Amino acid sequence: MIVTDGLEQKMTAVEASSVFNVTSDLIRKWASLGKIHAVGIDPRGRKLYRLIDLARYEKETRRAAGRS
Repeated sequence: MIVTDGLEQKMTAVEASSVFNVTSDLIRKWASLGKIHAVGIDPRGRKLYRLIDLARYEKETRRAAGRS
């Protein structure tokens, strides 16, 4: 369960993929399509995404596909 305190948390595509049970390539595809936007870069040079942005778009795609 995600609590609201962590919604501003930033994570890499790999970290996000494990949270949302999708591939990291899909997270990167969402970014390349402009559906989500990187909000920073970690010390290793990987793009960071906000948890709230990822959750909103994942929910939108689930709804559009008819999954609840």
